[in-house]
Amino acid sequence: MAITGIGRVIFWTGGSLWMGQAIAPIELHSHHAIQACIGLPDQIQLRTGDTIPWASYSCAVVPPNLPHAFQAPGKMVANIFCEPESSLGRGLLRRFGRERIMGVSALEIARPARTLRLAFDDGHSDDDLEDAALDILYSLSGSVPARPVDRRINLTIAFISANLTESLSLLTVASHVELSSGRFRHLFVEETGISFRSYLLWTRLNRALELGFGGASWTDAAHAANFADSAHLSRTARRMYGIAPSSIRQTISLAVRPMIA
Repeated sequence: MAITGIGRVIFWTGGSLWMGQAIAPIELHSHHAIQACIGLPDQIQLRTGDTIPWASYSCAVVPPNLPHAFQAPGKMVANIFCEPESSLGRGLLRRFGRERIMGVSALEIARPARTLRLAFDDGHSDDDLEDAALDILYSLSGSVPARPVDRRINLTIAFISANLTESLSLLTVASHVELSSGRFRHLFVEETGISFRSYLLWTRLNRALELGFGGASWTDAAHAANFADSAHLSRTARRMYGIAPSSIRQTISLAVRPMIA
């Protein structure tokens, strides 16, 4: 299995950070999250099709569900993912839209990007890296007001997250928020931009990746998130993130390394 990157992968509610040295290109893929791609400090390259020329950016925002490929061989990069139905995601969508990749000046995020790079280089905790990554997203979203997500969708997302080990059906979740199946299906797509089944698969994928990158075997991580096996998990990850999970080599935070006597 070719290595696509060496670094750290951190998940939190509503987002994740994939940071380190890029190695191999990441193949064409698409996912539910908004993605901020940042060179630290070099440029990264993106394209939206295998026959389309690569475009270079210091920082770029990729909207949800847009097919794209990524490369930055040998360079330090940060890829920050944000769920579009979150309040922060809504702010990003209001500013950058859903249609195309948008470049951002490196100066706009220079301070939080430097903080993130220093925290990574110094081996800070996952919490410190999460805070620095969120600072970048807040800098990108600015002060553009965003329409809040429907309360029933927030309840749905919390219910899904709490019950990922179960075989959740649309009817079960719709009943939980006291909606008919038809009304729930329409509202969910309207509020999140994705079908219920696709969102459920996306959420299960991220749970499995969080477990796997957290130290569980990929087989155990797959079963814990209701994937048939690690091969099923790997195929889903390649489709949504462009990589197989085992192609990432994780480094360890200094904050969790054992002391040597």
